[in-house]
Amino acid sequence: MYAGHGCLREGEGRLTGATMKAASRFSGATRCGLVLSCLVVARLLVCATLGSAVFSSGASAQDELPQFRQVSKSDVSGSLRKVRNIRFAMDEQFPPFAFRDSAGALTGFLPLLADALCADLRVSCEFVTRDTDAVQLALTNKQADAVVFLTRPEELDFSKLDFTRPFLRPFGRFAGRSAGPIRQTDVRTLAGKRIGVRQGTSHERFIQQYYPRSLLVSYATQAELYEATRTGSVDIMFDDAFRLMFWMQGTGSGNCCDFIGRGFFDKASFSHPLIFAVRREDGDLRKVLDYGLDRLQTSGRFAQLYNRFFPRSPY
Repeated sequence: MYAGHGCLREGEGRLTGATMKAASRFSGATRCGLVLSCLVVARLLVCATLGSAVFSSGASAQDELPQFRQVSKSDVSGSLRKVRNIRFAMDEQFPPFAFRDSAGALTGFLPLLADALCADLRVSCEFVTRDTDAVQLALTNKQADAVVFLTRPEELDFSKLDFTRPFLRPFGRFAGRSAGPIRQTDVRTLAGKRIGVRQGTSHERFIQQYYPRSLLVSYATQAELYEATRTGSVDIMFDDAFRLMFWMQGTGSGNCCDFIGRGFFDKASFSHPLIFAVRREDGDLRKVLDYGLDRLQTSGRFAQLYNRFFPRSPY
């Protein structure tokens, strides 16, 4: 267990060297359905090509992270008086969401987000590290007070748990060769064009449904999809924005490609919300977490933390 406010080394948050070697262990297929780790998004974005990714700056001005949450004006002063300490459970082996830095300190987007929330609200916070499959158990066994979910709303168990409003969502995005002719992603522009996708994914189904006039080219692996895009075997590809940004930033892409157009939101498939979960009886804590997330967004601190660990906006 690790206490907040000082245990997290914010200055060493970038993914380089040994940190990226840890990420490369999770190359290949990703889990489907409900995942109970606070770092489940990392399973979506970490792939074989991520192992060589190194970046030194956040999102560019033209790629600024937009404000995502609708800020609530509810009075939470009563709940704030009741919540003085928050224990967050997370898996420490999923960069860039949570990992150990070169000095062995816990860092990453989610620990620093939680730490910033606690500091802003002047409550203490602790971090309980668990393996992915044990994160929810830590919550139900009262070894932790909050974890993070990424799942379909219909899969949330409201009988046992309470949830904050979403603070981040995965988006689908098109990407293609920077020197290529395609600059728009509307149905007419992409009619007759070869769109690469990963076989059997929600991104493939999205293209099948909304781009029926395009030529769908499906690949068995992420590596094959990205190589086809790099070499021009497809005109454009559609994939998870988090995966794409790290591949494009890494040396494996050869600096070939860039995002084309803006992100696509599909609530029913690939844009499941990232939310804090607490026990059902801890309604005051849920209100405090929502209030803290609203404040971090309004102050710009949420965007600062995102830009420290992610090279681009997913939107």
